[in-house]
Amino acid sequence: MSLKLFQSRLLAAGSTLCLILIGAGSAADAPAETSARHPLKLEEAIDLAFEQNPDLLAAAARIGEAEAKVAEAAANFYPKLMARVGYAYSDDPSQAFSYIVAQRRFNFGVDINHPGWVENFRPEIVGTWSLYRGGQDSYRKKAAELGVEAAELERSAIRNRLAAAVTAAYYALLSAPQQVDVARHSIEAVERELEHTKHRVAEGMALKADVLSLEVRAAEARESELKAQNAIELSRSALKTLLGITTGEILELREPADRLADHPAQDYARLLDQALAQRPEMQAAIHQSQIRREELQAERGARWPRVNAYAAYGQNSRSPDFAFSRDNVTLGVNAEVDLFSGGAVSARIAQAERRLTEAQALEQRTRLEIGDEVRRAYTTLEEALQRLKVAEAGAAAADEALRLVNEQYRGGAATVTRYLEAETDRADAALRVIVVRYEAEVAQAQLKKAVGHWR
Repeated sequence: MSLKLFQSRLLAAGSTLCLILIGAGSAADAPAETSARHPLKLEEAIDLAFEQNPDLLAAAARIGEAEAKVAEAAANFYPKLMARVGYAYSDDPSQAFSYIVAQRRFNFGVDINHPGWVENFRPEIVGTWSLYRGGQDSYRKKAAELGVEAAELERSAIRNRLAAAVTAAYYALLSAPQQVDVARHSIEAVERELEHTKHRVAEGMALKADVLSLEVRAAEARESELKAQNAIELSRSALKTLLGITTGEILELREPADRLADHPAQDYARLLDQALAQRPEMQAAIHQSQIRREELQAERGARWPRVNAYAAYGQNSRSPDFAFSRDNVTLGVNAEVDLFSGGAVSARIAQAERRLTEAQALEQRTRLEIGDEVRRAYTTLEEALQRLKVAEAGAAAADEALRLVNEQYRGGAATVTRYLEAETDRADAALRVIVVRYEAEVAQAQLKKAVGHWR
């Protein structure tokens, strides 16, 4: 594996993928500052992301919105009180006569059939109280409460995904400097042999072509070093974006004491049970089904009678004033039921039933997706750990092969081509160890995410 390929894989997995998964933060809009931060542990980096990532702030706002919906649904259980004022001007005998009576102005001299134009001002306070609505208010309040829990689970899911992305970016930044070390080691080794070969050419024991071949290899190693340095900056920028750190701040990491376990902590069956029990996405899908079920019951409640109590206190007068001598009170209870609404109630019930069916299907899909994610993360980690052992053994063999070929080359028993092959093999083997270790660390983080470790 060439250094160029490794760089593309490392940056794509550790930087670009993290940005796609979480989204760009708000650090780009912050004023640039130059300050130093103590070397961050992985746990500190995750906590910092939890504090500053804008996606979590947006999720907290959605929880507040859901809580407001609960308060709105609960308001239906309380009486409603409103003040209003009306004005009417009529010569309709029935209306005008009722105004005159309400204004306490009736006398037997009034011509009921021709009362003339009558003005009526009515300021009043009206109270209403829903006594029964087929359980619609209770079901909608329960659905709103489940909506708050679903919003909290959504925030937990974002935390879980964010922590996995920060972990991948964190290890990408830790792995990037190792590219530089590999490139510099190649430069030093090739330059040593270049100087030795130049002396041999001067003594007539080597060819000028050997010097040129070594110079080409040295130039390639220097180019790789430059690319590796750039990879460090790109990885640091990706991690800082996830953490919401200002662009001018210096970010340093602390190497974990124990970065990898030998194998997954539990078997697949236990990990799957754990994931289904605690993954926020699974619990949120279950809550969505429960919400749709409560909404269906609320729509069915529209077929039952509605019972309301009401009270009105006010007065009727010819001018916009108020006198307690003309006030009046009306109390009452009414009941109503829809006998025919053009099929609107049945249509709303049918919609609610379809939404419930959809939510149940999405719940099943979520369960299957979580099972597949746990399986893939588990097998990927197992494969990466085995590959790491093979890569480390291969790197040790490549180091020993280069040592032997170097001795043969200096003794004239091996060609410069063989030496360059051995040196390239050693560099590729070292890079392979870095790649596989990084992939194992990311796979370990993905397995933790799959079981909801950071919820």
